[in-house]
Formats: sequence, C-alpha cells, structure tokens
Amino acid sequence: MSAPVSASEPAPPRDRFLAFAFAAADMLIEASPDGRISFAAGAFRQRMGQTPEQMVGRHVTTLVSAADRVALSMALEGAAARGRIAPMVVRLNDAARSRSTLAAMLVPGKPPRLCLTLGPVAVAPTDPDPQDAPDTREFAREAEMRLREGSGGQLALVEVHNWQRMREAMSGDQQRTLRAGIAEAFGAEGSGALTHEIADGLYSVLMPESGQLPDVLQKLDALVRGTPGGKAARVEGIGLSLDTGALAPSQAARAVRYALSQFRAGGTEAARAVGGDGGLQDVIAQAETRAQGLRAAIAERRFRLKYQPVVSLVDRSVHHFESLLRPFPLSGGPPQTTQDFVVFAEAVGLTEELDCAVTETALASLRSVRDVSVAVNVSGLSLQSDVFCARLLAMLNAPDLGGKVRQRLLIELTETAEIEDMQVAAASIAAIRSLGVAVCLDDFGAGAAAFRYLREFQFDFVKIDGRYVRNAPLGTRERSFVASMVDLAAAVGARVIAEMVETDEQAQLMRMLGVEFGQGWLFGRPGLLPGTDR
Repeated sequence: MSAPVSASEPAPPRDRFLAFAFAAADMLIEASPDGRISFAAGAFRQRMGQTPEQMVGRHVTTLVSAADRVALSMALEGAAARGRIAPMVVRLNDAARSRSTLAAMLVPGKPPRLCLTLGPVAVAPTDPDPQDAPDTREFAREAEMRLREGSGGQLALVEVHNWQRMREAMSGDQQRTLRAGIAEAFGAEGSGALTHEIADGLYSVLMPESGQLPDVLQKLDALVRGTPGGKAARVEGIGLSLDTGALAPSQAARAVRYALSQFRAGGTEAARAVGGDGGLQDVIAQAETRAQGLRAAIAERRFRLKYQPVVSLVDRSVHHFESLLRPFPLSGGPPQTTQDFVVFAEAVGLTEELDCAVTETALASLRSVRDVSVAVNVSGLSLQSDVFCARLLAMLNAPDLGGKVRQRLLIELTETAEIEDMQVAAASIAAIRSLGVAVCLDDFGAGAAAFRYLREFQFDFVKIDGRYVRNAPLGTRERSFVASMVDLAAAVGARVIAEMVETDEQAQLMRMLGVEFGQGWLFGRPGLLPGTDR
C-alpha cells in the first residue's frame, strides 16, 4: 500500500484539477476561450464513441446535439464577461441524444483557458423537450464546416417510402420507438454521424466515412418492415461524397445546400435529378445547365414582393414592413418556395444579381409612398462582394432617391450562407450605415455564425429566429435562450425584433423578456405595401 500524500507534497496542479473536476463529471475539456479543444479526458469512448485524443482540435459545440449548439454558443460568448458558464443541461451528439450537465470556468493566464465539465443530470427536466432536430440551415452549416475542414465523409439522403401509411398504422409510442431506432441506425456505435429529419420519412445524414450507407440502408429496411404498416415500405438512399475536388469550399457548400433543398422538395428522386448521387461537382454542373432560366427570371423581374408589418410590442404601431420574395415558376415548371429559389441562385452564383433586383424593386415601392419604411433581405454572399457593395451604394446615392427616402430603407443580413471575407462585409455594412440606412441581423440564433457577426459587425437591429419565439411559452429553458439573446443584442446597442409571433401569449412574453418589436401572423400576413398596388 502506498503512503498517503502529505501536506508538504501537494499533487501537481493538473492532477489536482483533474481530481476535483471528475468528482462530479464524466468528461473534462480544456479549450481556448473561443471553444477550440486543446485537452480532453474521461469517458469519451463510452459516451461519444471516440477517444479523448480525437476530441483535440474540435470545437466544443460539436460535442452537443445540433439543436443545442446555439445555446452553447451564447454561453461561450457570455463566458468572457462572466468568467464562467453556469451549469446547463445539454444533449450530447451521440445516438441517444443523452442529457448531460455542462459547466465551465475561465481560468486566467496567458492565454486564458476555458475548463469545461460534462456530468450527470441531477434532476429530471420539468420543461417539455422541443423536438431535437436542427433546421436545414443549421444542418447545412455543419456540412459546410466539415467541407472547410477537409474532413471528407458523405452526405446521405435517405427516404422511407409509404411513411404516411405507416404512421396511420402506428400509435404515438410506436412512432417514437421507430424514430429512436432510425436515429440509432444512423448513429450506431458513436459513429459521429449527424442526422436531420427534414420531413416525415426524409433524412439527411452526415457520415464521417464513405461506404457506410449500404449497411445503414439494410438495417433501416429491416427495422421499417418490422413495424406496423411497414411491410409495403421501402427504404432508398443516395450518397453524396463531400470530397470537394477542384471546387472551392464556397462552391462545395453551395452544392450541398442545393442538393438538400431539392431533396426536401422531392425526395431522393429530385436529389438524384440534380446530380445528388454523384459528387459535388456533378451537382454544380447540373445547376449551371438551368442557370440561364434563372438569370432571365431575375433580369425580367419574374417575382413579386409581399410586405409584412413589424410592429411595436408596446402599442402595436407599425415600425416598418419586411419585403418578402415570392418567385414565379421557372420556365413553366412547378411553383418554387422562396428558399429553393434563393438556394438555387446561390448554387449558380447569381445571388448578387437577385439581391440587386429585389433591392431595386423595394426602392421603387419606397419612392411611391411616404412615411413607410421597408426592410430588404441581402445575403452574406453579396455583402462580402466589393462589386455588389458598389452597385448597392450607387442605388442608394441615386439623385432621385433623396436622404429621407433612403433612411426609410433597412437592410437585413440573412444567414443562408456563411460569410468568409469578414473584412469586406464589415466595410460594406459600415458604408451602408454611413448613409443613414439601418442594418439588421436576421435569424439570430439559427446558427452559431450569427454570434461572430454580432461581435464583428455593427447592427441597428437583431431579429430572433422564430423557433425560439414559438417554443418560449413552453418552458424556462427556451425563455432563457431568448433572454440571453436580448442581453447580447443590448450589449452591442441593437434593438430586438421577434419573428413568427402568432399568439398574444407569445407577444406578451417577448415584451416581458425585453423584445421591442414583433413580426408574425398575429400582426398581419404578407400583402401589398400600404398606399401602393405593389
């Protein structure tokens, strides 16, 4: 038996730190203040299916489920000011999405270190658990991150045919059991796969290695056929390699978003039709064959704008209207959603042309009315372009526009694509604001990149993503997210808008949490701009 350590022989600092940390934790992480892991220890193999050494170099947000990454990003942003992250319950990025308590302390030094622990949840949650599925935008951003890191792998697009018939034959418990089984098949044995259920029976899966899909499809087929109503079901999937080849990372990211949008609209058949069963270069090539039709549609303004009011939550008076793009069908084809239209424009490099056309159309409406303000959505892809910025400033400086008209325009920065050239985007935003045009960060909370934008750019408004507004009345967890966003916006001098407000309960809660403006069907649906026939 070894002798006990005496008071004169203290344990080395790191050993002492590890001992205290693991007294109440399963996993320990040391990271830079921005969240990049430099050291990991503990039960990572058992909990995450990977060794502690494999965690080094990754970002801490990748350890939690995609649905909790925004919350963790907010906590990381606040850690610099508060010196710690108070214990919070997160769901891990494992097959079971198991819950864990995360806490952290910022340890001073040169450089400082962020020390995080992940441990058991002491008490069962009392709040309802919103559906654990990131929206397609967050999933696409995760794919983009892997593309930029060059980590390879495969984007699997999987469709379970006859899902509706199966759902009608199953009870609620049976449906939940089936969904859990599907998630386990995709992420079995800690494979590191990230799964997103786009719609009933439609799954997109980021797999760390190519070649996994056939085995997964076989497991899914056996699972589905063994459920009530599943004998006639059929599982089909295609695999899109994430090898960028000769494509730039930004082009590869556009290809992923385009393939996902087509899959969401029409399943595996639609994804295959745009080259989804080949490589990223095939997807881009297929998109470019249709680019001429889109270019003509933009030039001929084959779209309309509808306007939705944004109101004060105090007295319900209208502050401004957001212009919303509504495209016409391309070349006699079926109607498209706005998102599909925008993603296609991104895929073929026509985002700047589309944003210019929409801005010109909105400015024409502003010229024809008085005392009405209008917001226009502009992609981050456009704002990081010197050419686009020059065209936009020329429009804003047009002699017939005038300062009073110009100051009734707002620019909303959308987060459909992540900004790469932060310096150019910052200069664009500064130039726009110098003309008296307000700038708003759209969909705040939809992805972690927004926190970087809030830190680097100057915004006049921040719009909270509608998912948080919808879920806020359900429990304290979601309300705390909204309150944190309001605090972060206030810290940089931005006013806050809540979107997708549909009930008085949501409106009152947003006001109580410090949100100043609201937008949603409660206050009005998109329509004509008052005082115009547009």
